[in-house]
Amino acid sequence: MIGFEVDKLIEALQLEERYVPAMLITIGKEDTSSQRPRGYRKPIGEFVKYV
Repeated sequence: MIGFEVDKLIEALQLEERYVPAMLITIGKEDTSSQRPRGYRKPIGEFVKYV
C-alpha cells in the first residue's frame, strides 16, 4: 500500500528510530454478508462479430 504517512505510522506503532516502514500490506477477511448478486452479463455474440 502506498500513500501512507510514515511519521504517523511510526507514532501509532511506537517503532524505534532504527525502523523505517517502507510498505504496508493489508491483511483481513472479506465481509461476504453485504455482497450483492452479480448483474446480468451480455452474451459475447451480442457485441463481438467473428469474421
